[in-house]
Amino acid sequence: MTYASKPASFLVTLTENLTAFLTHNGRHYIDNLRWLTVSILILYHAAIAYNTWGEANYIFFRPVKPIAAVVSFASPWFMPVMFLLAGVSARFSLQKRGYRTFIKERFLRLGIPFVFGLLVIDPILSYVADVTHNGYSGGYFAHYATYFTRFTDLTGYDGGFTLGHFWFLGVLMIISLVCCVIIKLIGDTRANGRKAFVVGAVLTLAAAALFDVDIMGKKVPTYLCVYLLGYYFFSQQSFMQSIKRCKIPLALLALAANTANTAIFIFIGGHSALNNICKCASFIFAVPALVLLARDHLDFSNRVTAFNSRVSYVLYILHFPVTILCQYLLDRAGVGYAANFALTLVICYPLTYLLCFGVDRTRFIRVLFGFKAKRAE
Repeated sequence: MTYASKPASFLVTLTENLTAFLTHNGRHYIDNLRWLTVSILILYHAAIAYNTWGEANYIFFRPVKPIAAVVSFASPWFMPVMFLLAGVSARFSLQKRGYRTFIKERFLRLGIPFVFGLLVIDPILSYVADVTHNGYSGGYFAHYATYFTRFTDLTGYDGGFTLGHFWFLGVLMIISLVCCVIIKLIGDTRANGRKAFVVGAVLTLAAAALFDVDIMGKKVPTYLCVYLLGYYFFSQQSFMQSIKRCKIPLALLALAANTANTAIFIFIGGHSALNNICKCASFIFAVPALVLLARDHLDFSNRVTAFNSRVSYVLYILHFPVTILCQYLLDRAGVGYAANFALTLVICYPLTYLLCFGVDRTRFIRVLFGFKAKRAE
């Protein structure tokens, strides 16, 4: 190679590297996978009203195995995916803003909606539960006295105080703050070398070993480990590239484990040890498989995906009360249980998105959902 040809060769290499970076190092897939996962929750929470394992829920109709299978199929992996993506996003946010701004943003983005949800949205769920399960006949606002004085298991299924689905925002805020301390102590690390191997091995084994350890009914220890795995590993393209070849095997194993878990738990019954193995395997295989699939197929943005990404937390906040109220009102109107399920899905998806659009466009309401008052154009 002559001296004159070196600059041209350098430019070609630089162009190729830049193209590879833009193609494989984008972050749109993180947002797209997040809002797609959140969108499943309308179907998920509508299906819980037909569960076969005796969960009271805020409203319950009757056990229907095919509908309940939706919950069993999604439950091992959808929340771990959310926490892993939060960990990935945390790395980018900390690199850009630093610890102080990151912590302030977590309080505004998660803390305000959490308090708003406990005071305004969760009482709706508790009221419906008290009416459907206990025959409460008082007014809605009168029920606030019950909501703020009846503290039991915090589910609200008995009409008492509940964290509802806002447990996720509360736990995510706590985990984000705890992980800031952990990251500060451990330090940063690339996804290679001895230190990275030790950190990755400990987090992975701990996430699997603690999968059945619940705090207030939630897998908080596992979510903490998964968040850190997202921060340290899945946020780094070198790591993602190194496990890319595992995408299809992981997806097939996840599908098999999910199917086996659902078949045993919903349709066969018994075999609790095997069921737990399948459930844990589903979590272990499905989470990385979904992230890898998203990286290869969802790394794009358009007006629709940008809107969905922007309102993903609003969708999370609003989907549950909309779903429960829809089921409740359809039931009061005399709609049968099968039609209730179908109509709930038909009504709730467009209605929830319409409400998300309204929140996104309304200056002062935006603040209650963790947005800045004025939307950036």
